[in-house]
Amino acid sequence: MNTDVSDSDIKERILSAMKAIYSEKVLSYFNAPCNMSRLNDPDGSASIKGICGDTMEMYLVIEEGAITNATFFTDGCGTTLACGSSATTLVKGKTVREALSLSPADVLQDLGGLPWEGVHCAILSVITLHKAIADYILNNEEYDTGEENKV
Repeated sequence: MNTDVSDSDIKERILSAMKAIYSEKVLSYFNAPCNMSRLNDPDGSASIKGICGDTMEMYLVIEEGAITNATFFTDGCGTTLACGSSATTLVKGKTVREALSLSPADVLQDLGGLPWEGVHCAILSVITLHKAIADYILNNEEYDTGEENKV
C-alpha cells in the first residue's frame, strides 16, 4: 500500500481533473454559489424535482414589473448549484417578459458550457424560473401582459 500520497496531493489531482471538465465559472459557483437562499415572502416561487432527483427551488421579488431579487435553493450537485447561480444572476434587473425569454442555452453560454450529462441542470434551473414567474403572474392581478384582453 502506497502511503506517500498526501491529502493535498489527492485534492490537487481532483481539482485538476475538474478543471479539465468544467469552466472556471462553474467551479467558482460550485465552491461559492451565488444567490443561494430561501426567501420568506417572495412575489413568485416554485419548486421542481429534476430527472436526476435534484430539487430546485426559485424565489423572486418583483417590483414594477422588474425582478429585483432572485434566489434559489437546491439539494443538488455542483452542476445544479452552478446553473441556479447563473439563472438567478442573469434575470436580476430584467423585466418579467425579458426573464421569460431566458433559455437553458443562455445558462450554458453564461457558464462556458457543461458536459452533456449536466445539461439537464440548466434545463431544470430555467424551468423552475419560468414556473416561479408563472406563480407571480397567476397571483398578481395587477400584472400587465402588455396585450389587450381578447374575447
